[in-house]
Amino acid sequence: MQEKTNIQTSTLRVPKNILEEIKIYCRKAGKPVGEWVETAWKFIEKNDFDIYDKETTPFLPVPPDIEKERNQVEALCMLMSEFITAQKQIQLPAPELIAKAAEEKVRAEMKAEEQAKELQVLQEENNRLRNEIKVLQEYKEKAHRELCRVRDEQKTFGKIRVNTELQTIKSR
Repeated sequence: MQEKTNIQTSTLRVPKNILEEIKIYCRKAGKPVGEWVETAWKFIEKNDFDIYDKETTPFLPVPPDIEKERNQVEALCMLMSEFITAQKQIQLPAPELIAKAAEEKVRAEMKAEEQAKELQVLQEENNRLRNEIKVLQEYKEKAHRELCRVRDEQKTFGKIRVNTELQTIKSR
C-alpha cells in the first residue's frame, strides 16, 4: 500500500444503501473505506475479469484438497442416489398387484353397500315388529282391564261366572 502522504483523494458516487453496507463492513474489519476500495480494485485486477461483463463470472482458484473433497462428496451423493432409487423400486408393488388391490377395493365397497341396504331393511322390519308388539300389548292391557271389570261386577251382583284367568301368549 502506498504511504498516506502520497494518497490523493477524490469523490466516488455510490448509492446510499451500498455506502452504508461498505461502511458497516469496514467498521467490523477496522479498516478505512479508502483501503476497502483499493483492495477491491486490486482483487479485480488480479483475477482479470470485467465487472461489467454479465456473461462471465469471477474465477477464484480452488485448492486441490478442497477440489478432491468436492469430488468425493459428488461421488458419495451419486452412490446414495442410486441406492435410494433401487430401494424405491424394490418397495413399490408390481402394477398387477396394484390393479388387483383396486378390484378388491371395489368389490369390498360394493359388498359394504349391499350390507348397508340389508341392515336398513332389517332395521325397518325390527321397527315394524316393535310397533306391532306395542299395539298387541296395549290390546292385551285393555282386554285384561275389561275382564277385571267384568269379574268385579260378577262378584258384586252375583251374575254368571266368567273365567277371568288370562293365558299368556308365547313368543315366537
